[in-house]
Amino acid sequence: MKPQYFSVGRYARLIYIPTDRFKSELLSLSFAVPICADTAQKNVMLLALSRRGTVTYPTQAALNRHLDDLYSTAISTSNRRLGEMQQITMTADFLGARFVGGGNGLLPQVVSLLHELLCCPFTDREGQYATAYVEGEKRVLRDAIRAAINNPRGYALTKARELLCAGEPYALSLIGEEQTIDALTPAALAARHRALLAEIAPLFCYVGATPPEAVCALLEARFGEVGGPAAPFVAGVGAHRGATRHGEEEMPLSQGKLVLGFRTDVGATHPLAPATVLLNEIYGGSPASKLFMNVREKLGLCYHCSSSYQLQKGIMMANCGIKLSNRKTAQEAMLKEFDAICDGHISKTEMEAAALATAGAYRGVFDNPAALARFYTARAHIGIDEGIEQWRERLAAVTREQVVEAAQHFRLGAVFFLKGTDTEEEVFE
Repeated sequence: MKPQYFSVGRYARLIYIPTDRFKSELLSLSFAVPICADTAQKNVMLLALSRRGTVTYPTQAALNRHLDDLYSTAISTSNRRLGEMQQITMTADFLGARFVGGGNGLLPQVVSLLHELLCCPFTDREGQYATAYVEGEKRVLRDAIRAAINNPRGYALTKARELLCAGEPYALSLIGEEQTIDALTPAALAARHRALLAEIAPLFCYVGATPPEAVCALLEARFGEVGGPAAPFVAGVGAHRGATRHGEEEMPLSQGKLVLGFRTDVGATHPLAPATVLLNEIYGGSPASKLFMNVREKLGLCYHCSSSYQLQKGIMMANCGIKLSNRKTAQEAMLKEFDAICDGHISKTEMEAAALATAGAYRGVFDNPAALARFYTARAHIGIDEGIEQWRERLAAVTREQVVEAAQHFRLGAVFFLKGTDTEEEVFE
């Protein structure tokens, strides 16, 4: 399943992953644009409105009937950060050609549908989005924003990110704030859609057995003139400078949420990138990690304690749920475990557990077409053409000394505490 890369039309590209091991084929359409306060929320709305109706299928019911006619083809969408970029993706998962008469199978209809979803949303005679559709999606967006605030762990991580990356696009919310929703009028969204089509460089990823020449021809017929030159990828990687930033808020909870935010100058293209992945596993990325085994299990300071890592941005977040009385002790214990890694205190068992966990995670990518597409699409946006096999080999070759060196590149940049105000103690989340 070694990928091949093709140019499609003026601005689009195709990642072609040949395989016949799956019953289904997959075609994703992705683009990355700079995260911007003026456009991020509008981009999310455009993604949602694309599923409400198109010129050919003007209602959600008509669109769903068409998907049923295509042997229950599934369309999914995603909106995520990739460095300082907002990555928008539409993915079609459809039955393989050999099960529907051979030839190009359902691919021609799927390509046409993706073009409809991106380029031909349902609009009125003035070229604006239908008011009823816009108002419906505004309600959904408002609920999503409120739900994010009412998720204590997620909210604490969001506030820590805002502290850690203050003044950078990465600190912005991709779904925006509730107070800006009213400005999402049909006219404003139509204007944003026109601008977006002129600035994106479509990136396709196909997983299946249709010959690459046929895939390219189908895509070029529909998308050959869509878009513009790709926006330069911006990662915004850099070690934290200055004093650690602190923040605290209250929420009616029975426990507290503590988040430690670390930054590094090691990004996805750095030689130590594989070592930072294992570093996160050893620190708090798995049940065999230092945070879980020592801070949660041995010391019993936390209800949960783990870490997560964003390789493209060089950010690691360690978070825990604690009794309010354990705040100072838990923070000290979490920092002590990280200092231990920096000082080289990593056992053979911890290294082996981290290596097995990462090897298993990336081995599983081969069994999932969507995971394959996500891996290669993200790297193509960044400008990396390294395959999964090469990446796994680099992960397997990481030494304890490299993990220690990678840890020494990190600096604590932010500490955020969400203080529970309920008096009754909560046993577990």
